[in-house]
Amino acid sequence: MGVLERFAVLSSPDLDEFRHSVSQLLTPHRLTPLAPGTPEMRTDLAKASLGPVSLVYCRNRGAELGVQLTEQVDYYDINLALHGRNQVVFGRDEVVVDQARAAVISPRMKVDMRLSDDYRQLHVRVERQALTEHLEAMLGCPASAVLRFRPDMDLTGPAAGSWWRTVRSLLRELDHPGSLAELSPGAVPWANLLMTGLLLAQPHNYSPQLDRVATGLRQQPPVRRVMEIVEGDPSAGLSVERLARAARMTPRSLQRHFRSALGMSPHEYVQQVRLARAHEELRAAEPRSVTVTEVALRWGFTHVPRFAALYRKRYGTNPSRTLRDPG
Repeated sequence: MGVLERFAVLSSPDLDEFRHSVSQLLTPHRLTPLAPGTPEMRTDLAKASLGPVSLVYCRNRGAELGVQLTEQVDYYDINLALHGRNQVVFGRDEVVVDQARAAVISPRMKVDMRLSDDYRQLHVRVERQALTEHLEAMLGCPASAVLRFRPDMDLTGPAAGSWWRTVRSLLRELDHPGSLAELSPGAVPWANLLMTGLLLAQPHNYSPQLDRVATGLRQQPPVRRVMEIVEGDPSAGLSVERLARAARMTPRSLQRHFRSALGMSPHEYVQQVRLARAHEELRAAEPRSVTVTEVALRWGFTHVPRFAALYRKRYGTNPSRTLRDPG
């Protein structure tokens, strides 16, 4: 197989078996050989999970294949070519995926594809809720509309090229048992790196807002320093006074800088980071292994009813329901 060999799912001459297996990992679809007759096929499939990000490798040999998704995609799917080409049609738009260009499929899209013979493709699947929450953490506020990317990604550009090199480096790391990519708990650092890079490298409907936040942070280093302190240990006692001392300014000045850069107070920022960490733990936990109270206290919420109210406002559901039904 050569790619993600340690994570192989299937190697088969049966095209129906390949289609069924890929449908389980990605989206249900129809798969049709475009050559006349019945070609001799060979297919490979592998998958490595990194928390909310999955790397899915597919290879087809023997004929060109036509692919028609039968359901809308409900996640973000970055299609990258390791060898060969893929003609991806989004309604009236088209992206040819090759060594220089990738296709980015956003939720609710239905697409058709034409895969060249001996096409080796890597799908970077990013779960919709996780990427939305990551965007909100970067923005410092809720995202009111569905995040939608421009479908064509230019891999020769500096930012997208850097992101693609990161993905390839991760592929190499996963080939080695005991690598940091496997040892990281839940692979969250790697997933966060890929999600941050994707949001910065590929244009989308929140790019102007992200640019404004980044500009504000560049102009106000004390805000960035405080954000790093909060994100490093959000459960610590993070009073405005303590954060102001770390930023070497008065509490009032820190409040003003935060309002200017992020549109919120330092206290509100701490609260949002704590909520995100609590939400992440509740989604990942076994229901009988932890309680909502324990999670709330662990992330710095000393008043559990207040935590539940903030959680409902942010996520539209009760924390106890997330714990019972994380999907």
